[in-house]
Amino acid sequence: MNDTRNVYLCQVSETVSCGACCGLYNLADISRQELQILLLERTKTMVSVPRTEDGIYDFHKRNEGPPTRSSPFPEFYHCPFLGLIGGEKSRVGCLLHPSVPGNNDVDYRSLSWYGERACRSYFCPASLKLPAVYKSILIQAIDNWYDFGLIVTEHALVTAYFKEVASRLGRHITVSDYKQNARALDAFREFAELKSKWPYRRIDSPGPCNFFFENGLYPRPGVLRSDPNIRLSHYETIFRELDSCFTSVKAIEEAENLLNILFLRTEQAIK
Repeated sequence: MNDTRNVYLCQVSETVSCGACCGLYNLADISRQELQILLLERTKTMVSVPRTEDGIYDFHKRNEGPPTRSSPFPEFYHCPFLGLIGGEKSRVGCLLHPSVPGNNDVDYRSLSWYGERACRSYFCPASLKLPAVYKSILIQAIDNWYDFGLIVTEHALVTAYFKEVASRLGRHITVSDYKQNARALDAFREFAELKSKWPYRRIDSPGPCNFFFENGLYPRPGVLRSDPNIRLSHYETIFRELDSCFTSVKAIEEAENLLNILFLRTEQAIK
């Protein structure tokens, strides 16, 4: 159950993949609609790009996007070669990968910012820290690249969620707890969507995205409280990982109730 190597998270299915390590979400506007438009435009443009060093460099310059100072993490990158791949162009991926039509099985990733070796060999902390059972449930539950990339990199948040479920069940969770269990999967999907819909996110938060590289560059602060009477919560880890700020006792109670309902639904669905 703890072998983390046997569940691949980068390219999962026709609609599910992750481009977070390439800076997919490191833009000022990362709404799903805006990212979809951006990625589709790049994908269409790439079709007519000559597969030469000059052609690819020119594409790079024309698709770099806004200055990094306007992005959530100015010292991180956003790769302009991110686009939509697959038969239906329904998941995010690298337009320089040899499998992309037009590349004729040639790997052009050496012309990217990170280079071919990094693109081939890098795996985010979640791929190493999340148990295989958690990763398998993530793959079952999330059906689109946007929500998948936001939640899959949040290993502390995902771990806190499943530990709470296990505590309520009084046992370890298993993949079969969620397999073909529509109610449990729906509850987890709703939890994952809190990444982009959390109503208690602090004002200075970078938004739904997170800096998951563990180099200390952009540490996530603790939960902000504007009133000293606001107590610590049973869900403190989850609140921290969601970049929370609470302005009143009522606000934190409402947030706890929101999570209580989700976890109760999960518990009832699995039991």
